[in-house]
Amino acid sequence: MPHKYFPIDGVSTFVHHTGTTTLPRVAPDTSQGETVLHLHGCGGNGDQFSALLARLSAEHSPIAFDLPAHGRSGELDSLDSIERAVGFVRSFCATLELERPVVFGHASGGALALEYALAEPDRVRALILCSTGAKSTIAEDEIALMRRVSEGKARRPFDRSLFSAATSPEILRGAFMQGMKTDPRATYGDLLAVRDWNAETRLEQVRVPTLVVHGADASDAEREGAEALAAGIAGAKTVGVPKAGHMLPLEQSDALADAMLSFLGELS
Repeated sequence: MPHKYFPIDGVSTFVHHTGTTTLPRVAPDTSQGETVLHLHGCGGNGDQFSALLARLSAEHSPIAFDLPAHGRSGELDSLDSIERAVGFVRSFCATLELERPVVFGHASGGALALEYALAEPDRVRALILCSTGAKSTIAEDEIALMRRVSEGKARRPFDRSLFSAATSPEILRGAFMQGMKTDPRATYGDLLAVRDWNAETRLEQVRVPTLVVHGADASDAEREGAEALAAGIAGAKTVGVPKAGHMLPLEQSDALADAMLSFLGELS
């Protein structure tokens, strides 16, 4: 998968894309099909979408990036609010000349995708919201634990409950390694940024085609949240993917890609 850096708001930002490589600071070609921008969640990075980018690339122009302080992007601290993150996505799209992309967001990346669509309704072609709901479900004890990890007072956790019982050990090991790519201080900042996020009363303002996807083996709260999210957005569709939990893009990338390709085909 081709990679390159772009300066976005003064941050050296690591970009994952498909197609041919280009000269430094020359945006990748996104003229094929739909441009699909992928946004990762708390403590994640764009490499988590590599299998999706590979599948979508035959018909479309998928792209992802590591948010500041995540993966291989610069900075030590994460963006401290959803509003700042929306501004960063706005700058990213302007720098890479992404006009009206379909925005895919996983977990808290879904919150970011939704907020970007609310803030920039004319700059979003459609939404694909994965493993997310209309409000934050982050528990205070989860935030407290990550604060202790960021201070070196606790070990970095690996939450097996985020995965389906059917998920293979190989995928679990890969997910653990992905999590190690981001400093826990950035993950802690992510959790603080989305702690009080809630879009329940604003869902009717979403006017773009929307697909809500969740793992069939995710927690009851997550599945119910996904259904409520889809019910609150006019015309939204929902898909439950078997043998997948919260980490659906890693667990069942082919099934997720199939759902996304079907949705993208309907847009055309």
